[in-house]
Amino acid sequence: MAEIVPIPILLISHDGLAAALVRASDMIMGGQENIGVVGLEEGDGLSNFISKVQQGIAELKGTEKGIIFLVDIPFGTPWNASVAVKRETDHIVAGVSLPFLLEVLNYRSQYDEIEKILKDSLAVKEQCFRYLGLLEH
Repeated sequence: MAEIVPIPILLISHDGLAAALVRASDMIMGGQENIGVVGLEEGDGLSNFISKVQQGIAELKGTEKGIIFLVDIPFGTPWNASVAVKRETDHIVAGVSLPFLLEVLNYRSQYDEIEKILKDSLAVKEQCFRYLGLLEH
């Protein structure tokens, strides 16, 4: 019987943000498989960082179906490295947050199509932020 491999996810961020998001999601949802992290360190140039991203991809399973790249900010080095290695079947989302990651993991357990996972996950973007404002005493 063939092993069912969840859609691969690679979180890519400045410093340790990606790893921290995965650790936090593990606390909430339990350990997840086929998810990797790559962090940009001080002094990493784009070409060196692209190599790190390629190594992160090599550690994932089932990449022929496509990869979900979740990056911290658009147009930064993590974004640029993702764009450099992106294939037609891959998808990149910038602005990753813990609520969004949890949605992606939740929908990934329900669907095996990247477009469906991301469409439903992106619906949370309006709910990610809450502003309480000044409290009256």
